[in-house]
Amino acid sequence: MARFEQTVHFLGSERLCPTTATFSFTRPEGYTFRAGEFFTLTIPTREGQQSHTFSHADVPGDDAIMILTRLTGSAFKDALVAMTPGAEVRVAGPAGALALGPEVQRAAFLVGGVGVSPARSIVRDVALTGRDVDICLFDGNPDESCIPFRAEFARYAAERDTIRVVHVLASPPAEWDGESGFITAELVRRHCDPFDDRHWYVCGPPLMVEAMRRVIDELGVPADHRHFELFAGYR
Repeated sequence: MARFEQTVHFLGSERLCPTTATFSFTRPEGYTFRAGEFFTLTIPTREGQQSHTFSHADVPGDDAIMILTRLTGSAFKDALVAMTPGAEVRVAGPAGALALGPEVQRAAFLVGGVGVSPARSIVRDVALTGRDVDICLFDGNPDESCIPFRAEFARYAAERDTIRVVHVLASPPAEWDGESGFITAELVRRHCDPFDDRHWYVCGPPLMVEAMRRVIDELGVPADHRHFELFAGYR
């Protein structure tokens, strides 16, 4: 797919919790991508022009480009927060290899925090297009105060019995009836068979990806059914 670069405009943002928000931009005419891919966003900051890569949280059928990101207080993130609708930015892309190939009929995602972005793109695309893919999504978060896209995932799971979403909280409230702790091989096996020709996708900060790599090792997933993508710039 040819690389595309063009100026677009900021549309708005939504704060999902104190440290996490979505930001939306106009989609340039002629820009195409596959659900799960990423792109580069270039904006003016207090330290000059800066570029960061972001996974598409949107899908090819959406009208706008969306990203989900943590608000870290960096020059780039502060510039995003201060941006007003209509501001011009540059997008370049797409890139990445996390998209579902045509041969994939079963998929599982081991994600957490903003690493849910490409999973949201893929799950949303499957739900909206009606593609016949069986999906298990394991989404780890610190607590119940911020579970990005929780209501949307619940709707997809209610509408299609081939989409299962398992939220895992490190510090759940007393009334939490879901999974707690961390995503482990034992937890995964309670919800998903690792030996049903399923493709496994991991995306997130390096430490999280490395932890999930060990889970996939323990599950015995074949090498050609493993897909990893690291989010740079996060501790």
